[in-house]
Amino acid sequence: MWEIVVFIATVAALIMVLRKLPVDAETTFKETGKKSETQEKSLRVQADELFEQGEPKKAEAAYLKLLSKEPNDASLFNKLGLIYLESKNYKDAKAALSAALKIEPENDTFYNNLGLLYYEMEDYDAAIEAYEKSVSINDKIASRLVNLGLAYFMNKKYRRAADSYEKAIILDPRNENYIELLKKAEEKLK
Repeated sequence: MWEIVVFIATVAALIMVLRKLPVDAETTFKETGKKSETQEKSLRVQADELFEQGEPKKAEAAYLKLLSKEPNDASLFNKLGLIYLESKNYKDAKAALSAALKIEPENDTFYNNLGLLYYEMEDYDAAIEAYEKSVSINDKIASRLVNLGLAYFMNKKYRRAADSYEKAIILDPRNENYIELLKKAEEKLK
């Protein structure tokens, strides 16, 4: 039963992203017959570079093209989610990140990114839930504990924010920003 649900969700997400494939994507990324594995990796590298260079539309086209060939690659859905989040297209960001989590339900990075989405949308309760899930899977990344603390802070849960910041400082004791955030949370507790 679970496999059917995952398959249906994956197909639905793939249909959603394929509808967004630009008409000129074929000319941007021309196919010359059947691509080898090396060429597919090359397209992935190119997509990542486009994303890092601030070319979200071109990166999106490349990721969508890759997804049409690799519909169970959760990392591609995650990358699309980040592109949509950056452009404030929250609906598609949520759909893409949810698709990534359906494929890899224990991926702490994907939960963190979902938390970023909810935080950006000012849905701090949902952000806290996503960040808590991320941290429950992997509590060794200081920035994720800070993200959780920021969401608690915005929800006026200052004790929990301070606790999260303290855990982050244990992992990264020289980070001045984390120390400042802890001070602000502690001031609110007075």
